[in-house]
Amino acid sequence: MDYTPGAMRDKVVVITGATSGIGEVAADRLAQKGARIVFVARDRERGEATRRHLRAVAAHADHTVHYADLSRLADMKRVAEEIAASEPQIDVLINNAGAMFTHRQVTEDGFERTFALNHLSYFVVTNLLLERLRANGGRASCFDGV
Repeated sequence: MDYTPGAMRDKVVVITGATSGIGEVAADRLAQKGARIVFVARDRERGEATRRHLRAVAAHADHTVHYADLSRLADMKRVAEEIAASEPQIDVLINNAGAMFTHRQVTEDGFERTFALNHLSYFVVTNLLLERLRANGGRASCFDGV
């Protein structure tokens, strides 16, 4: 990977879990390298804070946020379809959203919550964005952050 400023210019990077931790750092660094960041957040306050930060450090692009609870199957599908509808091409997908819960929880879809968020969401989102990832000539890059 080229680490010079502008190395990601005109690239679209979709990141789940970009409001904290590794995802936040990845969004920041890739935006500084020139990428336009499209990210998924669960919490509106944190999502807006992340968008303001990205615009402050990398004002060259209109970084966008989509909201979803990626432990819910309906939200996984909805947010992936929203992104696919708004992005004709995606250069990089970073599936980074994840959590560790202190006790067993079952989602409204009947899945164990850790499995739904940390694994199932990656499968669903990636499959629904595959056409957009392939739009760059088959050079799609996917990263499973967990």
